[in-house]
Amino acid sequence: MSRLISAIVLGFAFVISIAAQDRATFTVGTATATRGQRATGTIEVPAGSDAALSIPVAVFHGAKPGPVLALVAGSHGTECQKPDR
Repeated sequence: MSRLISAIVLGFAFVISIAAQDRATFTVGTATATRGQRATGTIEVPAGSDAALSIPVAVFHGAKPGPVLALVAGSHGTECQKPDR
């Protein structure tokens, strides 16, 4: 399921980055940043076969028009594991 979510977020970020090159505001999920600003928010994933999920995002919108860079990161190793004894 985490691969599916990662693929959705990556696809979403790619489509947004292409369309947002010359816009005054840049929005991802609930985060909207104006030129030269940053904003934080979440991407809300509704419940399906798994529980609902809120993916935290940070948007940094450059002061000048130009290419858009979308970075997507995941975190592994934070799962609850039994200690080796």
